[in-house]
Amino acid sequence: MLKVIADPQTVRRCQQLLVRRIRAAGGEKIPVVMGHQGASIRGRVWWSDRLGLWFFPGGGEENRYWNAFGTARPKPDASLSITCEINFPKEGIDRRIGGAFAVDGRGRIFVVHRGKLGGGRKGIGKALFERQYRGVWVEMDDDGEEVFVAVVGHLSSPRFARQVAQFVGKIERIKDRAASSAQTEMGFDDLRLREELLGMRQCELLRETAGECDHGLIVKDLAAAVRNLHFRSGNDGLRDLMVMDRQGQTAIFQVKTDNRYRSVQEGATQLLVNSLLLPRPPRLILVLPEPPENATVKKLQRLNIHVLIYRWEGETAVFPELRSLLNGF
Repeated sequence: MLKVIADPQTVRRCQQLLVRRIRAAGGEKIPVVMGHQGASIRGRVWWSDRLGLWFFPGGGEENRYWNAFGTARPKPDASLSITCEINFPKEGIDRRIGGAFAVDGRGRIFVVHRGKLGGGRKGIGKALFERQYRGVWVEMDDDGEEVFVAVVGHLSSPRFARQVAQFVGKIERIKDRAASSAQTEMGFDDLRLREELLGMRQCELLRETAGECDHGLIVKDLAAAVRNLHFRSGNDGLRDLMVMDRQGQTAIFQVKTDNRYRSVQEGATQLLVNSLLLPRPPRLILVLPEPPENATVKKLQRLNIHVLIYRWEGETAVFPELRSLLNGF
């Protein structure tokens, strides 16, 4: 279980680290006018083409550090609306503020969000977040109160900036498509990656929080790698990724961020169960960071499940054997 951080000096250092890690991803400063709490303020936002994200760390009004985000490249001096805020109380516990820093039993620090959404539109709020947000959920000791929170990212991860960008993108889609629902069955023309469907629902339990923060990034990188091989791919909330050709042949992928036997077993079960919903038998592919034991590989082979290993090159997951797995598909 995570534990909320309330010490003001630790929170200040975490806020400073958050700013440094996001800015380290590279970008430029653009002068804009931002709407904020019924007023407008002038400032310079940091924009990253690579992340598709702008970021404005405010000076910290009252008892909070203000961090505003958006996903569209700002035009100089234009009025800018905020997609998402991840704010932190400067000291103590303030549950009216959406963001918090939290530490696990190994001393790793995470950015978490309580689900408080702004925007001023009817129906946009915490209830919508809890109902529709899919991602990394974990139980947190909130100063003696046990609550479920969404984990934005692992603050010390080299992929932290990507994790934040993914969270902001999901919030944008939740706001824009609050009444939408995913299709169970998809045709070739319907295939696309739906970032709002990456991750788990609140009722599901986590195992390794730091690794799970990378799950959505791995799926996105896998979708990009599949696209580079000239295949169409998409997801539907059940399968991490599905590839389909124009003849209706399919391959489905399930991604696990560790290769413990329990994770491998769970991934295999998900592949087998979710393949039953397809009109013809698909190719089943379990994506892992390392090869499992030989005995486990043999069990997977008997189930006609292939193993695809990924590794990290910088901030990007790569899949050296992907082409050969899809060869002849």
